[in-house]
Amino acid sequence: MATTTATITIASTDLLSDELALTSTATLTLAGNSTGVTQASGLSRKTIVGDPAKPQIVYRAGDYTAGGANKVYIKNTSTTAAEYFTVQIDQEVIGRLYAGDWMFMPWIATSGTKETFVVTATLGSGAVAIGDSWDFDGVTTVSADATLNNFSAAINAKTYPNWTTTVSGAAVTFTARYAGAAGVVTAEDAITGDTLVDLAGSNLTMPITSGAVGTRSESDISMLPSVVTAMTYETMLIHE
Repeated sequence: MATTTATITIASTDLLSDELALTSTATLTLAGNSTGVTQASGLSRKTIVGDPAKPQIVYRAGDYTAGGANKVYIKNTSTTAAEYFTVQIDQEVIGRLYAGDWMFMPWIATSGTKETFVVTATLGSGAVAIGDSWDFDGVTTVSADATLNNFSAAINAKTYPNWTTTVSGAAVTFTARYAGAAGVVTAEDAITGDTLVDLAGSNLTMPITSGAVGTRSESDISMLPSVVTAMTYETMLIHE
């Protein structure tokens, strides 16, 4: 069992009428018991060239234990007094970290749900032709033979930027890598943004045969930089 302690000291000789000297220490344990936390993301720094209109994701809730005794440390390492990061959970603003400011807070990491859909290769007549292809999520699969299930297996074997896959016969199940409400599952018979090339004229189609829309996470931690020039933050996550 690891033993991890966090200590905060707040001291001032002139903030109040009396001298302020506050120190508090906590031993970090798993949720609901006295067992010490055993995992951490590791202390790291990242420099970004910011866009004040676009949040930078620091931690995604879906990657960590929901409801766990997770603790997040973030520091703005800038030395320019006017520069700050606006820290957000989902779309709720926690506050600003100005140059040299830091924060240490608990994080429940409640994730949304991942979108899924099943696309099934079907034929109106004939067979799949060698050279038939399907393009989705920037990835192209080309049929190597005339077997429908082999074409689906080849689709499943690809690596997609935004999706993971499994296959059963001619049906390929796509699961989003991250929880999100905006997706491609609709009542249509095709996927928005895909391209199918049917060389054999066999009426090869790739309809969505089932699917479930996702919901966005309400616990992702993100930050907005105050300037478009390079800014650096330091971060660590202690988690279950």
